[in-house]
Amino acid sequence: MAEKSQFHTRLKLALILAICAIPSGCEAAAIIWGQYHGMTGKALRDGLDLWAGGFLLLHGQASILFDHTAYQSFLQGLYGHLPYHLWSYPPTYGLIAAAFDWLPPWPAVLAFDAATLVLLAFVLRLAGKSGWFVAAMLVAPACLENVLEHQNAALMTALIGGGVLLLEAKPRLAGALIGLATIKPQLGLVLPLNLLRRSRLAFAWAALAAVLLAGASLAAFGPKVWIGFITFTSPAMSNVLLTGQPPDFAGGLISVFALAKPFMGTHGALLAQAVVSLACIAAGLFTRRPAALLVLSALASPYLHAYDLLGASLAVALLVQDRLRHGFFPGEPVLFFLVWFGPGLLPWMPRFAHLAPVLLLLLLASAWRRGGVAPCDSLPAPPGSPGSSAGRSRTPVPPESTAHG
Repeated sequence: MAEKSQFHTRLKLALILAICAIPSGCEAAAIIWGQYHGMTGKALRDGLDLWAGGFLLLHGQASILFDHTAYQSFLQGLYGHLPYHLWSYPPTYGLIAAAFDWLPPWPAVLAFDAATLVLLAFVLRLAGKSGWFVAAMLVAPACLENVLEHQNAALMTALIGGGVLLLEAKPRLAGALIGLATIKPQLGLVLPLNLLRRSRLAFAWAALAAVLLAGASLAAFGPKVWIGFITFTSPAMSNVLLTGQPPDFAGGLISVFALAKPFMGTHGALLAQAVVSLACIAAGLFTRRPAALLVLSALASPYLHAYDLLGASLAVALLVQDRLRHGFFPGEPVLFFLVWFGPGLLPWMPRFAHLAPVLLLLLLASAWRRGGVAPCDSLPAPPGSPGSSAGRSRTPVPPESTAHG
């Protein structure tokens, strides 16, 4: 009887996962249509920047990355008129881009997507998650949007999510993963002090990994790339955030800053985001629950897009896995569904972005409530649970943008 009940639960969750994937499937069809009708540059979306950045760095043309006119001319020389593009990453990310960009654009971008998905699956399995859990994460709308945009959310979730989940069992590896996440530092604001308080060994390994990564980029590309990042890329990204211009690039933000800006103006929104970010960092000092840390990381970032919610999707998966064993509070199933489904819905219903910070706050409350997910490093896992050596749970969980981050 228990096996039959488990089968029905899995069937229901699989159906929910399939329904949630429909909007991204329709978006994928539109992209494929564009590719076959000569719009390759647009079909590549943010993958075009991944390829172009790595290609220019590999061929000693890094200066083009820090000259807006030259960069646009380079891209349009390849694919004609395109939406606004900007190389928006630190030199450390250039190491990753260059590792794939000896290939032509599409093979390079698809190889990057595949490699980051494999890394995410591997890290989750290393953390003791079942094949069902991993499969659910790989078809999450945030993960599908990440692949459609050819963005780095799967990579960042592997690094941050893996670091959070492995902190107790493998502190050195956890620290190294979090240190490598400095390729996108705005998503890890709550982690340094959390590591310092909970595991100085992990903190040391995080610092070492970050320093070695920065040193490797300096050795590979030279100091001019770091100077260009400091004097051009960083100010340009700040300008995009503050002015919202150009809309093609700045659109799609779902952070507290983006929610507050229409009502409070730029300065008021900055203040609101600063208060929330500092509160998240402070809360992170005393938080040991992986799901809560993942949500705090999202809330603390002023620069957040739909695909960046893959970390929040991991939090939902962890919470659903727990609630299937211990029971849901009223309203939690609806909350979990909205957070999970939201990233796939956003390209079709941009106004849903206004709900994102509110949903994240409610998700944080759910992750913190009594009887929620036990701290991964404070309570022993029951036999047969994902964190137990006795076995793993087999229960699953559940218009084009050129914005970067």
